[in-house]
Amino acid sequence: MFRLAILLAALAFGEPATAQTTPSREEVSRVGACVQAAAARGSRSQVLSQCMDIIAGGCRSQTTIEIADCVMREAGAWDSWLNAWWGPMRARAQANGSWERLLAAQRQWIKDRDAECRRAYDRAGGGSIRVIYGAECQRDLTARKAIEFYFILYR
Repeated sequence: MFRLAILLAALAFGEPATAQTTPSREEVSRVGACVQAAAARGSRSQVLSQCMDIIAGGCRSQTTIEIADCVMREAGAWDSWLNAWWGPMRARAQANGSWERLLAAQRQWIKDRDAECRRAYDRAGGGSIRVIYGAECQRDLTARKAIEFYFILYR
């Protein structure tokens, strides 16, 4: 009887969410390939409009938790490229004497991004939708910064 009660409770409440918020290599590659292809023929805003939502866009008909997972994976993919392009940005800044200024600007950008995304999360009030709002904010701001780095380095 005890086992039946546990089984019924598990069915009623579902399993705990096991979020897969780390992007796959394929997802990271999709974002990078999109940026490279779109940048070859367009502006920063065109790259953003073509590449933003490249992963999460396919998840819109899923549950709130699944949508949030997709958005977080996409944010992670953009963050992977931001980190990949940080190395060449650092090398360039060290070579031209602007390293301290770049580092200070990047640290401030991280603080500003995190504060803005906390506000986006809080503005949503209660409920699970706020997770999506916070994740979309992280994705959007990280994507913009990654594209900025790409254009500085390669355009």
